[in-house]
Amino acid sequence: AVFFSSVTMIIGVPTGIKVFSWLYMLLNSRVSLWDPVLWWVLSFIVLFTMGGVTGIILSACVLDNILHDTWFVVAHFHYVMSLGSYISVLLFFVWWWPLITGVSLNKYLLQCHCIVSNVGFNLCFFPMHYFGMCGLPRRVCIYETGYAWINMICGVGSFISAFSGCFFVFILWESLIMRNVVLGCYGNSSVLCNLCILPLPYHSQFFTLGYSVSY
Repeated sequence: AVFFSSVTMIIGVPTGIKVFSWLYMLLNSRVSLWDPVLWWVLSFIVLFTMGGVTGIILSACVLDNILHDTWFVVAHFHYVMSLGSYISVLLFFVWWWPLITGVSLNKYLLQCHCIVSNVGFNLCFFPMHYFGMCGLPRRVCIYETGYAWINMICGVGSFISAFSGCFFVFILWESLIMRNVVLGCYGNSSVLCNLCILPLPYHSQFFTLGYSVSY
């Protein structure tokens, strides 16, 4: 227990400092409040911070002895690792899809997808903290009848999360069918991506005044 508590504390302290640096970066940016990228970045910070708070709880040896190998640890790992990785993949598509394909994603559908995903995430994983505090081991094949309603909430959340994944695939498909072509990229000219033509050519020479394109 001392080992796991020490490792959790070593990871948690610098990670908490990173959260403040991320918030400072957002406060000094000029991103639109309705930009789906900003919504997903804020979702990541909120979910990651919730996982960090549970990590602080697990860094106490006394509590770690009680909560170790329970569903509390499962919820903690999903909040700090699984959801962060999933959101990173989504941000990759939202950010680079217009640049690679030349078509834009529907902003309103992306906002709906962000809301649905966060509802599904929290319905699925947040009740697991209660499982752990009740002492339920994470390797069980049956639940006590008293936990049935919480298990049902987690099940509904998992279905909503799965639906949100299918919904995002639909958003990508819709952009290819509707062909909302990106007319230009307006931003800081010092950013290399803003000097590119959309979609990107197969072969291009970015560091010259002109473009050398070969098809």
